[in-house]
Amino acid sequence: MHNTYANKKPSLFLLVVIFYIVTSVGALLLGLLQPSIGIPEIVIQLTQFGPAIGAAVVLFLWRHKNRSLFTLDMRLWPLPVNRIIISAALIAFTFVGAWLWYTLTDHSVTYTPPSSLSHPFWLIVIAQFIGAAGEEIGWRCFLQPTLQQRMGVLPASIVVGILWGIWHVGVFSEGIMYASSFILFAVSLSVILGELMRNIRGGTLLLAAAYHALINLGLLLWFNEEDGSRLAMGTLSITCTMAAIIAVVVGQIIRSKKRSTNRTYRTTHI
Repeated sequence: MHNTYANKKPSLFLLVVIFYIVTSVGALLLGLLQPSIGIPEIVIQLTQFGPAIGAAVVLFLWRHKNRSLFTLDMRLWPLPVNRIIISAALIAFTFVGAWLWYTLTDHSVTYTPPSSLSHPFWLIVIAQFIGAAGEEIGWRCFLQPTLQQRMGVLPASIVVGILWGIWHVGVFSEGIMYASSFILFAVSLSVILGELMRNIRGGTLLLAAAYHALINLGLLLWFNEEDGSRLAMGTLSITCTMAAIIAVVVGQIIRSKKRSTNRTYRTTHI
């Protein structure tokens, strides 16, 4: 008997719902499994591999037909060096902006020296990248390109950001203000990543995972947002939103100039 789901032509909505359910259930089960394995959460959180499981299940269910319904972009090469430089600048803007606001409002940034962590920092860096890649396989390599081929980059980035933010269900235990700030933070990050990955020829997974991991490391070392600090989460969400706006506006300006140049070229070569 053929797989029922494989023989049906699913709607995009159904595909996203199945991906999201499997991602959430997979993350929950991995979270329950982690204590028994003994892997410390400060090194890596197994829940981060939930989105990769979600993408794998969707690919399996519709492996025979309707492959045009979804996109899986895991190209590793060529690595877009210019986008990496822009990524570093946007990350620096996000954290420096948050630090400046703390300074202007007489608040102190909670700095955690790498040497004081319970595990070697180099191990945490490697594990954070692996964990971020586990998430980004689902969010940015699967869901983002699948949605954006139907609704455009910016709307797709916003939808992915909302789903990504709500997926971190634990933030709701800190109250609605904290959760709202976190979701805004997630949407802003998603918009930035959507712009950075727009029209690149390779390096999608590496770029997304690196950006994600660096943000996580910055949060680990410089801010106490995981302690439920609304100031920390609110500040970071605002500075990240500003970085997202800059990324979108600059991207639009660059694309507009390229279109203008192309029109001029075609006109002068008729």
